[in-house]
Amino acid sequence: MSLMDRFKKIIAERQIIRGMVIKNLRSKYIGSISGILWAVINPLLIMLVITFVFSQIMKTDIKHFPLLVLSALLPWNFFSNSITESTASISGNINVLRQFVMLKEAIPISIVIANLINFLFGFIIILPVFIIFNISIINYLILLPFIILLQFIFTLGISMLFSIINIYFKDLPQVLGIFLMFLFWLTPVFYSIDMIPQKYHWLIIANPSSCYIVIYRALLYQGSNGGISMWLLAIGFAFISTI
Repeated sequence: MSLMDRFKKIIAERQIIRGMVIKNLRSKYIGSISGILWAVINPLLIMLVITFVFSQIMKTDIKHFPLLVLSALLPWNFFSNSITESTASISGNINVLRQFVMLKEAIPISIVIANLINFLFGFIIILPVFIIFNISIINYLILLPFIILLQFIFTLGISMLFSIINIYFKDLPQVLGIFLMFLFWLTPVFYSIDMIPQKYHWLIIANPSSCYIVIYRALLYQGSNGGISMWLLAIGFAFISTI
């Protein structure tokens, strides 16, 4: 099956994917007291811990430091949660694939879409806070859908890749946990790119997740477009991920 035929097949099975997305969201939040509000509560709690450590213990003087962290933490959670949940998705649903005729890609796709909905819900609630503290970001909000789309495409490709690798390499979920921990600290989530020494800037280019985080922060915190180089990296990594 060619790549284009596979895209057409995925579109043809959109109702199946839609049902799996709903099932994924229900299984995650049904019976929970706060429900989907955890999409906001979780990053807020992490933000508070990081803010306390860096502002009270390490005495950082970055203006509106909680917003700097939050602007990166929301998209990072979408990326890491999607990959973590997708990795074992195909091997964990072998019986479903045996019972129903469907594309294997439908399983990780549904997980990433569910996490995207989760991300957008929390994002919409918190967005007014960014506007209140920096009204100039309104001029750049038109770019938000594009970076969200690019990150979704990038995350989807990586999630499908890992879900396939896990079929042959069962230790991948354990390795992935360590990998994501290192990637979190190498990605400018709780610090800005300006704080990185020039000789280590190559880490930003080599780290695919960094360009998306830098653009989100530019749009939501700094009130800028993020720079053409970061957009080109985001487009390039999304394209490679898709292939």
